[in-house]
Amino acid sequence: MKQVLTFFFITLISYGVFAQSVIVNPDGTHSTVIDNGTTKTIVNPDGGHSTVINSGTTKTIVNPDGTHSTVINSGTTKTIVNPDGTHSTVINSGTTKTIVNPDGTHSTVIDNGTAKTIVNADGTHSTVIDNGTTKTIVNPNGTHSTIKRKKNKNYR
Repeated sequence: MKQVLTFFFITLISYGVFAQSVIVNPDGTHSTVIDNGTTKTIVNPDGGHSTVINSGTTKTIVNPDGTHSTVINSGTTKTIVNPDGTHSTVINSGTTKTIVNPDGTHSTVIDNGTAKTIVNADGTHSTVIDNGTTKTIVNPNGTHSTIKRKKNKNYR
């Protein structure tokens, strides 16, 4: 599930260059995403941060504990190599993405335009609703997070 969330979060934050966004976590705290085009930094409420470095077809994710994950794009397939060496595979079939977890279980992301449904391997699901300026993530337990985009003069 951690790998699925990592992939999903990468997808959520990849919408602008030279932009800053605020993520409102379920507990009311805020995280910040700073995007300069090739590097995204996610600053958590406790001051810890993750960095996503984009190098063409490969992304490197530096986790708060210093470990690294790698995302490798190859056409309609992405491979996510986790710090422990295990990997997940994401297969994009248009509006449906299938995520094969290291243990062989599957998760599915169904994109219906402004709403995405994430069906987890255990059958639970989350929903992401995008209205253009915010994204709301409704978790299986009913809690939710909100990502608010802040535009600055260099936002594209």
